[in-house]
Amino acid sequence: MEERVLVAGASGALGLEVMKLLHEQNFPLRGLVFSKDGADKVAEYTDDIWEADASKGNLEIKGITKDVSMVISALGKSVSLFTNRGNSFLENDFYANSNILDDALKNGVKRFVYVSIKGVEEAPEYEITKAHKMFEDALKASGIDHTIIRPVGFFSGLHDLAIMAKRKAIPIVGDGSARTNSIHQKDLANVVVQNLKEGSEILEVGGPLIHTRLEMAEMIEKKIGGKIVKVPEKVAEWGMFLPELVNEDVSAKLKYFKYITTHDMIGEKHGSLTFEEYLENLDLKDLP
Repeated sequence: MEERVLVAGASGALGLEVMKLLHEQNFPLRGLVFSKDGADKVAEYTDDIWEADASKGNLEIKGITKDVSMVISALGKSVSLFTNRGNSFLENDFYANSNILDDALKNGVKRFVYVSIKGVEEAPEYEITKAHKMFEDALKASGIDHTIIRPVGFFSGLHDLAIMAKRKAIPIVGDGSARTNSIHQKDLANVVVQNLKEGSEILEVGGPLIHTRLEMAEMIEKKIGGKIVKVPEKVAEWGMFLPELVNEDVSAKLKYFKYITTHDMIGEKHGSLTFEEYLENLDLKDLP
């Protein structure tokens, strides 16, 4: 049987880079996307495209892994405050991936590579990390050969700060001393593809350089403008309860944003693309 690969979340920032790399390596590909717009994005790499909401139940994606040898899932709810597909983190990160895993087990898929998130062990109390941890546990219990990749965050996930910079404010919670080595989605895609056929059970992955949150904010300020605004942690804590009165989704994202920006989030160094280079090539017209 051909080594056909299913990429779930194929039209996302990471999924597209994974599709591109696998296409260059002549893998037969199947892409799972959520919308017609997503299907249009991946059409360059395959004509085997499924458009479905995997969280809605097994019937939505029944047979999606038929004739598939390996699954890569970059499927999950965006943590951006400016993006909301409607479903909860539990639905998008746990139920959707669980339904794909169930189908994979029925169809004899050999291997499953799952892109999770750093923090599932250290901070499982947040809605975002809890949903990822639940699927990690299900994947481990399934018995299928797998690798779980936990990025500390990738550059496109920092678009919120760039968007806010366009609106003249760059918020930093606390003093900005927490460190991270976020990774470019192209470098992260390389890590994913390198672990397609075999790899460690869990990898915590970052980019080549470690910066403080303040240093990254200063790079954004230099590139885009705006003013860095330091928000005391206690003020941020109180502010995060208010959105719950209107929008639980925003509240969950704000709480996790506060956590990751006030704790060191460092993974094993990979890749070569730096945050400064990423900002230099960022087209501000693409940001709302």
